[in-house]
Amino acid sequence: MKLSISVFAMAILGMGANLHAQVSGDNAFMIGDFVEIGIFEAGYEGAPLDSTISTHYRGTTNKLGFIANPAADGWVEYNGDFYQPGSPESGFGIGFTKSGVDYDYANNAVGLFEIPGEITSYYETADSIIVDWEGMPAGDSLLVMLTYTLKKDQHFYRTFIEFDNIGSETYTDVYYYRNIDPDHNQSIGWSFTTTNTIESQSEMANDSVIVSATQTMGWTAEMILEAYGPEWKGFVGGFANRDASEMWDGTGILTGTEGYSITADQAVGIALKIPTLPPGRRAESPVYSFSTAFKSDIVYEDEEPVDTDGLYENSIDFNMYPNPNSGDILDLQVSGEFTYSIVDLKGSIVLTGQGNGYTQIDLRSIEKGIYIINIKQNDAGATEKLIIQ
Repeated sequence: MKLSISVFAMAILGMGANLHAQVSGDNAFMIGDFVEIGIFEAGYEGAPLDSTISTHYRGTTNKLGFIANPAADGWVEYNGDFYQPGSPESGFGIGFTKSGVDYDYANNAVGLFEIPGEITSYYETADSIIVDWEGMPAGDSLLVMLTYTLKKDQHFYRTFIEFDNIGSETYTDVYYYRNIDPDHNQSIGWSFTTTNTIESQSEMANDSVIVSATQTMGWTAEMILEAYGPEWKGFVGGFANRDASEMWDGTGILTGTEGYSITADQAVGIALKIPTLPPGRRAESPVYSFSTAFKSDIVYEDEEPVDTDGLYENSIDFNMYPNPNSGDILDLQVSGEFTYSIVDLKGSIVLTGQGNGYTQIDLRSIEKGIYIINIKQNDAGATEKLIIQ
């Protein structure tokens, strides 16, 4: 695979250094109004700095992972980064069973690059940034596709996950996980501890998964991982966690109990499980996603609290299939009345409509490519990646 930047993005990159985001070598930067993220060539947050790209990174490792300024105070009191103290534990991994054998692979800031891959495309529009990464374990046939999306005026970013079984064997118990030791704001006190809490666990009161890590020294900074659906689980504990099934099950040294909280120098994370993945699954498999955010309880004089409600956009329970789509009919099922819009990677709306319950959307007038579908219902909303191939 070779890094390929869209013609649209290259036109933007040619405009000079005063940009909100850029590609630097094999790495990508996503610089918004309140959020800054560095995507390393191995597909996780933590890119080496580029002197031509202005960031508010903190630390001594010269890497940007994830920082945010939810108080919107012009980057005076801001949250993150995970690359300042000690050995950073930040990355992702996959696990699966094939022919009765269990496998686990990880790409992580401690130096693991067990899923060879690279950034395959980068797009910047007036209000959004999208970075695609693809990789596959050596000698295997399970393609992992990650898409990072950031709306520049929001306080969180989304990670979309897809798998494609390009081999001839069926995979079972396929996992994706995000594991991180949230030592954020360590320039404040260097305590290396956060209060890590499983706020909500799927298949409990509802299917939301919310894991938080709170640092209270200096000011309150709360990092959040959030997903929705029974296929997701949150976990707390350990550090260099590498067993995907334990992370999803909350077993071993990990805990997945809703309401569990501990103040410690430990990891937090979120895990996805797909029971079976037969050959050619990409044509039928849904696209999964979760959100990463910082929020703060700071309210400045004469200012309104920052609205972080948008973090939980996936609160609508809906089904969308098939995705990827062959450019024919998309079946969309939402309980009650709703509206939808399909947006291309340049930020242009290509199709809008409304429905009530089960609705079929005719995609035959839309060109092949990657799109974002936004679903709105009353004050709630959901956003998913749509592939037309």
